[in-house]
Amino acid sequence: MKSCHYQLVNVFAESHWGGNPLAVFTEADGLSDGEMQLIARQMNLSECAFVMKETNESAVKRLRIFTPEYEMPFAGHPTIGTAFVLHNLLNLEDNYVLQTQAGLVELNHQNDVITFSLPIGSVQDAPLNKTEAAEILGLKPSDIASQPSWVNTGADQLLVELSSLEAVKTCKISAALFFHKAHSQTGISQMYIWHAQHNSAQVRLFFGLNGAVAEDPGTGSAAANLGSWCAHHGRAPLNWLIRQGDEIGRPNRLTLKVDNKIHIGSKVIKVGEGKILVP
Repeated sequence: MKSCHYQLVNVFAESHWGGNPLAVFTEADGLSDGEMQLIARQMNLSECAFVMKETNESAVKRLRIFTPEYEMPFAGHPTIGTAFVLHNLLNLEDNYVLQTQAGLVELNHQNDVITFSLPIGSVQDAPLNKTEAAEILGLKPSDIASQPSWVNTGADQLLVELSSLEAVKTCKISAALFFHKAHSQTGISQMYIWHAQHNSAQVRLFFGLNGAVAEDPGTGSAAANLGSWCAHHGRAPLNWLIRQGDEIGRPNRLTLKVDNKIHIGSKVIKVGEGKILVP
């Protein structure tokens, strides 16, 4: 029986019990794809990170990311959480590269903030009008501020800008419409809603989990997609604070900076460690 060690960290956390929890398995080279999927299902977190030997000499390690249902090519909070663990475990320099299934990701450590940087991603109008988006969210068409878009800065997600903070806080998802109209070409349903004012954005991300609609407390890949959306629509350069998770009692705080790249930063807090047995 194999023993797989992991560290449990809270990413995007300002306090010990805040942020988005993540299990980082630090030596995953001996695990099969099926075993990693089963471990992620057992842990029942939004994502688990598995660290392996790099296959690209530019990277210090290779990262694979699994939800309880499928593998993701890239996700923000596993990338930042893994960077926190590896920086301490391997005594890394403050600037290095991690290899993901979506490509290479630049990491930077400055004081207690970890930032990943990506090229600006692709943006295209979604085949969904404002009325249809409003119906999914249980809102009025006037609550939808702009044309919904599919954005990919490593992960493909549906972004919907709302016209007020109140709309962000009070929306009520229709599960049937969400799964019917908010899925990507790969069949994954993820919908990121947001409203920005005074260099701060209040956001929420909804995703499918076991046939139900769940809400993620903190989503770095979607924050990166928001940066790409803003760059595409002439709202960059910018430097915003992203607020997420307040509506579900799990506050997450991220920074979003856009220049010629997308930069997502946050703090990470270690809350535990252990091992899981694999037959």
